[in-house]
Amino acid sequence: MSNVRDAPLDLMRGLAILMMIAFHFLYDLDTFGFIDVPLFSHWIPIAWRYLIVFLFLSAVGISLVLAHGQGLNSSKFFKRLMLLGLAALAVSLGTYVMFENAWVYFGILHLIWVASIIAIFFVKLPKVSLLLAAVILFGGIFDQPNLGFFVDIAKPYLPQGSIDYYPLFPWFSFVLIGIYLGHHPYYRMAFPFRIHWLEVLGRHALIIYLVHQVVLFGSVSFVYYLLNS
Repeated sequence: MSNVRDAPLDLMRGLAILMMIAFHFLYDLDTFGFIDVPLFSHWIPIAWRYLIVFLFLSAVGISLVLAHGQGLNSSKFFKRLMLLGLAALAVSLGTYVMFENAWVYFGILHLIWVASIIAIFFVKLPKVSLLLAAVILFGGIFDQPNLGFFVDIAKPYLPQGSIDYYPLFPWFSFVLIGIYLGHHPYYRMAFPFRIHWLEVLGRHALIIYLVHQVVLFGSVSFVYYLLNS
C-alpha cells in the first residue's frame, strides 16, 4: 500500500485486494446467515486468508526496497507513514462506532504502520531479513497471541476481542520476506503477465481497503433487513 509503481507489484497488490474483497463478502454473507462457510475453522479458507495477508505484507517489504533501497527518501517515507497512520486511525474510530465491543485497535493497517518503521532499518539487509523471518516463523520465539506489555497496560481500554487483529509477531516476518524478495525479485517471475484492471486495483489498494467493507457490509445488511422487515 504505497505509491511505488512497479507493474508486477501492482498486480500482486491487486490480486490481494480482489481476494480480500471476496473473503470479506463471504464473511458478511455468513454473518447475516445467507450462507454457512467455515472461514476460520477449515484449513482451506484459513490458508486462503494467510495467502492474502502474505501478499499484502510482503508487498510492503518489496515497496520499501524499491522506494528506499538506494537511500532513505525521508519526505516520501514520512508522508506515507502519516497517510497510513490516518487510515489506521479512521479504521479504529469507525469500528469503535459500529462495534464498540470488538473495535479494531491493531489491525492490518496498524501492523503495516509499525512494521514499516522497523523494516526501514532492514531494507539493505536482505539476508538478515530472511534469516530473522525464519526465526520468527519457525522458531516460535515471537509467536505471541498479543502485544505483550502494551496489551497489559492498555487492557482496561481495549475490547475483549477485535474483528481485525494482527499482532506484530509473527506477521512482521512476511514484511521481512518482502524485503528479501525486493532484492531478489522472484515475485516478478510469479507475475510475468499484465492484467491492467488488477494493476489499477493494486495502485489504489489503500482507498479500496478503507471503503470496501463499508460497501459490502452495508449492502448485505440492507438486503438482510429488507428481507426480514
